[in-house]
Amino acid sequence: MNVPNKPRYEYAKHIGRTFFNKLNVESYPIDPIQIVYQMKWKFEIDNLYGEEGYTFYNPKTNKYCIVIDDTQRVKKQRCKFTIAHEIGHIILGHHTSFEVSNLTDMQFKILDLEADIVAGEILMPYNSIKKTSNNNIMYLANKYDVSYSAMKTRLKFLNLYDLYVEDELNANYR
Repeated sequence: MNVPNKPRYEYAKHIGRTFFNKLNVESYPIDPIQIVYQMKWKFEIDNLYGEEGYTFYNPKTNKYCIVIDDTQRVKKQRCKFTIAHEIGHIILGHHTSFEVSNLTDMQFKILDLEADIVAGEILMPYNSIKKTSNNNIMYLANKYDVSYSAMKTRLKFLNLYDLYVEDELNANYR
């Protein structure tokens, strides 16, 4: 299968939402490491020499191992997003449908955007956002334990940003 010429936004949203719904989440925030263990994938922390995260796939055993970098000293929320992003690559079938070691920079970017969409669906689920009566962005960022900037980006992606307000303390924090 060839890498698509542009990100498959609707496909990635559908895959992310379907996967999330099967998790039967009852409370927030989501812990993506628990999802990794629930799916019986491996999780490791190691030195990735500049990469934030990576997924290793063994086609002989059909097993995955998500590894995040331990040297970058990034915030917990960034680590959570990186893990959810790697989950996105797995459930979108990127490792089984494409030869990921031979991608061009553009192809890599396309697949990364799709994985970002899934990460958003996992950490900041659309249906949960829609059901929340509080329209303050910082409230939502705290509820889902994501950065303020990630929450704004998610709301913009969902075309919901105009329905929410920025509080004055965080309006300049991006």
